Amino acid sequence: MENICVFAASSPQLDEKYIEVARELGALLAKEGYGLVFGAGTTGLMGACARGAYSNGGRIIGVIPEKLHVPGIAFEGCTELIVTKDMHQRKATMERLSSGYIVLPGGFGTLEEALEVITLNQLGYMSAPVIILNAHGFYDPLLGMFERLVGEGFADGQSMSIFVSAKTARGAIDALGSFSPPKLKDKIDEAVRLNALRGGKQ
Repeated sequence: MENICVFAASSPQLDEKYIEVARELGALLAKEGYGLVFGAGTTGLMGACARGAYSNGGRIIGVIPEKLHVPGIAFEGCTELIVTKDMHQRKATMERLSSGYIVLPGGFGTLEEALEVITLNQLGYMSAPVIILNAHGFYDPLLGMFERLVGEGFADGQSMSIFVSAKTARGAIDALGSFSPPKLKDKIDEAVRLNALRGGKQ
């Protein structure tokens, strides 16, 4: 793997304990030879992760939509800054450039990005590691929701193998190195099979 995409909060009003985890993650990515692909923000966990990578000589690729490309928003230390037409193109670009994903604590945007790459893995559009960095138990409720999805039949149990949860930045990096693509059922084949068992009835 060459580039790792990090999804993270851009909010500037965050507890220092999360800032430190993000900074450590960026530093470790650089030290391990991974390039950082991120949303190009200079604030919040985005900026902390980028500064961690920058301080350790890392390669940093920021991807930002035109609407957000205004003075003071983008991290100035990017090795490369890519400006996209919109948010959809931004995500597609980040996905194209990356071979793995780490999800730091974040808000609605971070959750949306994380769920997209999990779903793309589930449907077979990609086969890439997705590491949820559950720093200080931030994602405990989300992981509990995932378990409920499986428990109540909204998702197959195999879906839980698409991602790995790590509690520390070091654990997230180690999970990247030990990633093995899960063998998932083909959702289309499974839908056809179940429909045949029902006799084609809707």
